[in-house]
Amino acid sequence: MAGVDVGGSSQKRSVSAEINMIPFIDLLFMMLAFLLVTAVWTSNSRIQANANVPDDPTKPVDPTPEEKMLHVYVGENDFTLAWKQGATVLSEVKVEKDRADGDRAAYPTLAKRVQAEWAQHGLHKDPADAKLDNVVLHTDNRAPYKEIAAVMDAVHATKREVAAGAKVASVPAMNLTFSVK
Repeated sequence: MAGVDVGGSSQKRSVSAEINMIPFIDLLFMMLAFLLVTAVWTSNSRIQANANVPDDPTKPVDPTPEEKMLHVYVGENDFTLAWKQGATVLSEVKVEKDRADGDRAAYPTLAKRVQAEWAQHGLHKDPADAKLDNVVLHTDNRAPYKEIAAVMDAVHATKREVAAGAKVASVPAMNLTFSVK
């Protein structure tokens, strides 16, 4: 049994008192578990709020238009590059797949075409603009990883200049996300 020996003086007899520590340890573990669970649920249940109130509740609010995005569809024999704004297709281009280095997937033609499409339709080109254009990659779930990685490399090959303080850095021009079915 856990206990504490408080010892005694060496004069007449030693004083030894045992304090049962097991209930105390159980209480500490239960408090620790309670505090950990409470801390996690407290941070997850917060509501983000601010003090922005519309001027006039009777005045209709104009919705902000969606930005146009480049959608890259990976097909069996080709790629489709489509600029969309919401559900509206603004332009669409097909690019044939090319193979280099035998078994390894590489798409230099796709990289050049993505660069040309961004140069023509991209929104965020100014070095003072820190935002990136968005690209959505649509691919089959059975597509091999090396092909997906090659398409990602082709998209990220498009670079642009961004002002970072007094310096100018070359960064990828587009932020790539995957579509979800």
